[in-house]
Amino acid sequence: MRDHCGQVHALPLRIVIGSLSTGGAVSPRDSSTTSSANYIIGTSYYATPRLGALKLNKLNKDGRVPMEDRKEPFEHLRPKALVLSTIRVTAVNISTTISAYFSDQLQSEQRIESLVDSGKLTPHEADELNEQWEEREWKLRKDALPKKVGLALVRFHACTALMRFYELVLGRYILKVDSVGRASLAGSSPNTESAGSCGLSHVQAVSVMDKLTRDPFQASLRTSQLLHNQEHALGKVLSLDGIETSTRKELVSRMFSTCLWANIVPFLAELTVQQVALFYGYGMYYLEKRRRQKERGEMLQIDEHDPKVDAGVGSKENSSGHDTGKNCDENVRIAESAYALSLMLRSSHLTIARSMGWIAASAGGAVGSLLRPGWGTVFGIQFGDAIIVSLTG
Repeated sequence: MRDHCGQVHALPLRIVIGSLSTGGAVSPRDSSTTSSANYIIGTSYYATPRLGALKLNKLNKDGRVPMEDRKEPFEHLRPKALVLSTIRVTAVNISTTISAYFSDQLQSEQRIESLVDSGKLTPHEADELNEQWEEREWKLRKDALPKKVGLALVRFHACTALMRFYELVLGRYILKVDSVGRASLAGSSPNTESAGSCGLSHVQAVSVMDKLTRDPFQASLRTSQLLHNQEHALGKVLSLDGIETSTRKELVSRMFSTCLWANIVPFLAELTVQQVALFYGYGMYYLEKRRRQKERGEMLQIDEHDPKVDAGVGSKENSSGHDTGKNCDENVRIAESAYALSLMLRSSHLTIARSMGWIAASAGGAVGSLLRPGWGTVFGIQFGDAIIVSLTG
């Protein structure tokens, strides 16, 4: 607008997050009667309308609405997402099966070739053994592939459902960013600076929830573009600490931090599923072992021909004079202790391995963002996790 001197003065820009009905915002067409211009930003499921009535929420530095990347509770069960996830899981399992087949085939051929070099086999016999191995192993792996894909799909959806459950618990009961959103929908004006159950203000809680629900793919694209726009010299930017550094180094640093936060919930959900599967497997094995021990004890009682009862102790002895009842109880106690120790060791190993995978995946995502923001980040996360899996088993 122009004043009486002819100078141009721009109206102050006020960003309103959400819809017009929730924040009491003034529409742009009424801006002529007000001192500021209002612009409505379209947001995601969790960014609107929950943040619509809050005046203190601001856009992030990359122009993104807080919690914009957060997914809906059952978004992974929509037809499009379901088809894409099924295709992806199937393709991953087929590729791993084929790569494992060729790797094992190479090892088998090398072993057979060593037998030929030592004179234990003729070249014709080696060819026959290789053909038999190929036919046998390919049939076994092909028959096991449908079950493997099915279990992988169940595991994928279980992990995704647990992720959404953890996000729901964090948002509603711990950080309490969802409860504030419901208050805004009810028409009340929540206090955005009030501390939640974890001692954080609402603005801090939204920031934490936003970090936990970031999409690394989109985050790498936004961060890379933001840093290139902030370059004050060729390949030079100011870090968050105000120190001049290279753009590539700052991108790796920021994406490592972003991936660390964004991978907490996925890796925690995957660890939970693996721990449940571990305890379930040990539990079923323990019950089956106890059932076999019970049957074996009943058979021993039937097969004993000359039991002698010690009146002082009340235990049974066989014909050789050994106390079978006492030895059996001691063996059971030792076996249960060893069983519990084995379970604790396996569980601890799994937790440590997943923690290492979380850090390696975040580092891989940071390096992948440097090579190619977007898909490079995704492949870097998968590659870093795969390295730890191959090393830790």
